[in-house]
Amino acid sequence: MTLLSVEDLHSYNRSSVNLSLVTEQHFCSNHTCDIFEVTPVDILTYVCKLAVIIMAVCGNLLVIISICHFKQLHTPTNYIILSLAVVDMLVGITVLPGQLILLNSCLKTGMIFCYFTLICTYCLSFLSIYNVSLISLDRLYALWKPLLYASRVSVKVMSKVIFVTWIISLVYNLGLVYLVTTGRDDVLCIGDCSVALNEIWSTVDIFIVFVLPCSVIIVSYLKIFTIARKHARSISVSKKQTIPRIRSKGITLKASERKAAFTLGKLVLVFVLCLLPPFLTLVFSDSIPDVLLQEVMEGAMLVHYLHSAINPLVYAFFYPWFRKCAKLILMLKTLNPDTALLVVLSNNG
Repeated sequence: MTLLSVEDLHSYNRSSVNLSLVTEQHFCSNHTCDIFEVTPVDILTYVCKLAVIIMAVCGNLLVIISICHFKQLHTPTNYIILSLAVVDMLVGITVLPGQLILLNSCLKTGMIFCYFTLICTYCLSFLSIYNVSLISLDRLYALWKPLLYASRVSVKVMSKVIFVTWIISLVYNLGLVYLVTTGRDDVLCIGDCSVALNEIWSTVDIFIVFVLPCSVIIVSYLKIFTIARKHARSISVSKKQTIPRIRSKGITLKASERKAAFTLGKLVLVFVLCLLPPFLTLVFSDSIPDVLLQEVMEGAMLVHYLHSAINPLVYAFFYPWFRKCAKLILMLKTLNPDTALLVVLSNNG
């Protein structure tokens, strides 16, 4: 497989979601699809991606069933987690299998399949980072203005916010793919399924899909850490003084919100760590030998997609309610409708 030049690589955007950025645009123009050499690296890549697919689909399905089935989990924050779990599961169902077909075989694909894969990849990547941004804003609001949060942020309101986010993602990415692919010929082979943006659109896209949501995440958690420090000092002072009962309840509430913010912060941290490798690969692509660029990008992309499989493990490790729900689901207890009313949340989360 012939690699793109460094100049060609920089002319593309969305490198974090499309491995075809490091393949020749006309892959099959110089190679026959009848002869396709499978290397040990290709086999390892297949095995790893299949493992990620299985983990992403099965793990996030448990999260989806848990939040949908158990009434006690119907909270605004959990609805964002539900949205993120749906996105992660769809990544395992559509994006990863599509990437395997497009980039690791010589199957001819038409424009419909190519566009479907591109749109799914772009929409789900958009939704993934914006769901994490919503989690950050949700926790900031709950910790900063707990009384207003309790009165204004309901399940209904959060459902509308999530719905609007999905619609924006679909409209933006459909429009983007339509604008940059209008007039293209049919896809002849796998390497031709990619989107090249001009300089203006590339800058706009990077800002909307990466800079803006990442800035929201970083600023939100910096503010959360600042508020948490103030609350910690307030609790320290309150232990030395006699305080009214109502104020004591307020401090307890703030402590629980702070714990929830830091727990979800671990989820946000995992996401950011998985998001960085592809972008760092692009930034330092000039320093990477051309012969290694494709392998480095594939490894970076595998780490990026890994977050879809890791998220359920984060829930299992930090959330007792998820472990309890998963156990009930795997034991088929949820087939009984009455289990929807079970208490799965303890005072410790």
